Amino acid sequence: MASPSASVIGVSEALDAYSAAAAPGCETADECQDLVTAKLDAAKDVRTAMKAEDPTKYQEPIGFVNLAEKRAEHYGMDNLGAKGNSFAVSQPLQQMVAWFREHPGAS
Repeated sequence: MASPSASVIGVSEALDAYSAAAAPGCETADECQDLVTAKLDAAKDVRTAMKAEDPTKYQEPIGFVNLAEKRAEHYGMDNLGAKGNSFAVSQPLQQMVAWFREHPGAS
């Protein structure tokens, strides 16, 4: 039987999945709750891929995902649809994406 780590996807595939999860946008609190939850879940997959590939190389973007997760836990995982909360969680995730744009060969 395969171990869970055997199914880890690569960083570029995880980033593609994150981009797809982040694409829809939102208008209502319920839509924003769903969007931020999906973005955070996808970002955790990116973090898993980065840790599996090279945790030292990806230390900075891993830290952005960690910060987003801490903020989500602080505000409450069921309260991410509020405008300030969704921004607070999404901001470090945007920094993660920006890091990859600034390091195009990294993924």
